[in-house]
Amino acid sequence: MKYVKYIPDISLQKHIAYYWVLQTDSTFTAVNVPLFADVCTDIFINLGSSEAKFNEQASLSPGCIYMGGASTSSSFINSLPNSTFIGIRFKAGGLPVFYKLPLFEIVDQIIEFQDKHLSLILDMDEMLPKRLDNFFINKKSNTTCIPAITEMVHNYRGIIPVETLSQKFNMSTRTMERVFNKNAGMGPKEFIGIIRFQKALKMLQKNKLKGKLLDVAFEAGYYDHAHLTREVKKYSGLNPSQIWPGPRFP
Repeated sequence: MKYVKYIPDISLQKHIAYYWVLQTDSTFTAVNVPLFADVCTDIFINLGSSEAKFNEQASLSPGCIYMGGASTSSSFINSLPNSTFIGIRFKAGGLPVFYKLPLFEIVDQIIEFQDKHLSLILDMDEMLPKRLDNFFINKKSNTTCIPAITEMVHNYRGIIPVETLSQKFNMSTRTMERVFNKNAGMGPKEFIGIIRFQKALKMLQKNKLKGKLLDVAFEAGYYDHAHLTREVKKYSGLNPSQIWPGPRFP
């Protein structure tokens, strides 16, 4: 399996994390690839000859473009031989800069997405990243305050109460709730919880602190070992001891 990431133009990096390509050949053995809770949104196309499945339910047909909303729980997608996927991974709040969509309606879902102009440039060649840069630079139109807010959550590694976050941006908690639901597809409490989980996930994958889960829990902002275990189970479907090292997809 070949999985490659391309960094977008600097003018897009506040909104787009990266472009990605996933390819398998005829010798690849079909496997279910686990996906953990994530605040990002993806647009991707199946350019292969096989029909993949998301959670054994949604079919990802060849030639079709899909949008995967932010996820609040674990799921999986099956990877098959002779597959080719091209995707765009948007940071939290990044998609509304280019598309006006109700993100809260597609949380934990993958839906078919129509954009004939985008589909025309999604071909596998060395100019793909440049074409995507040009496409999204020209499409960029809407502006929101969410990038600054989500950046602060990341800087605090998810260890910040919603009330404190609201105060820092001179908003009521109710307004902050609306901003997150509109631009990130979920409320600020859920968003903060997932960012904190991802921090713990990286530590577990790197075997940081040499497997001392209580130390991982405190470093990631959890009250104790039980709190860490509960949150990791909620967002990954696994216990902390089951998290294996290595990169994640997408």
